[in-house]
This record gives sequence, structure tokens and C-alpha cells, in this order.
Amino acid sequence: MIEENFEKIYRDFRLKLYKKIFRTIGEGDGALTATEFFAVETVGLMGEPTIGEFAECLSITSSHAAYKVKKLMEKGYLERIPTGDRRTFRLKTTEKFEKFYHGEDNYGKYVFESLASALTEEELQETDRLFEKFVRTIDGINGGKG
Repeated sequence: MIEENFEKIYRDFRLKLYKKIFRTIGEGDGALTATEFFAVETVGLMGEPTIGEFAECLSITSSHAAYKVKKLMEKGYLERIPTGDRRTFRLKTTEKFEKFYHGEDNYGKYVFESLASALTEEELQETDRLFEKFVRTIDGINGGKG
């Protein structure tokens, strides 16, 4: 039953995310395609990767990754963060993307508000403990890369 419930939660998350994406992309100057959205989201989830790390994560060539990054920078969704090595830099999502991505219809906020209205304080604390354990488990599986 836990597997089915988790799948329902995950399916709901994806549907809400896709609805948000399609409500936003393809409209106006600097709009994102679905592929661009997933690319910039990947950068954000990775936490300031290099182009090489980004390319490796998506299993694409560095030149393809550089092309995607260039387009996203031109649209104002990514920026370069200098490193000590002049030959490389880190990628970071811009405030423009963060405002869109973490807006009023943020899925985490939706889930928390739903849980808070349906559970007692004790149940919320137990849920938090389980979430923490789940995160530690996933971090262990992924070598601490969340």
C-alpha cells in the first residue's frame, strides 16, 4: 500500500508541475520551451554545477550543454558564477527563474498546507521524522547528492 500511496503523491506532484510549466512556457519574450525548463530546473536542483557536471548529469555532450546554457543565459534564466580557475565557471539560476519556480503555487507549500490541515501536530512531527529519514536514505543512495 505504501508504494501505491507514494506513486499517487508523485503522480500528483508531476501533474501539478507540468500544469505550471505549460501555463508559463511558450508565452512572450524569453519564454522557455519544455526542454529549456527541465534544463534550467536541473541546474537549480544540482546547486551551481559546472557545464561539465551539468552535461554529465543529463548524459549529453559538453558542447550540447554549452549551447543550452548559452540560450538560457540569453533568456535571463541562468548566470555564470566565477571560480578560481579562469577556464571554468559555475552555473546558477537567476532571480527570474526563482520567482517563477518558487511562486505562489509552489508544490511544497501545497503539500505542507494540505498536511497541516489534515494532521494533528503529533502526526505532523512524526511525518517530519519520516521525511527526514527518507531524505537521509536517498542521500545515502546518491552519495550525498540529494
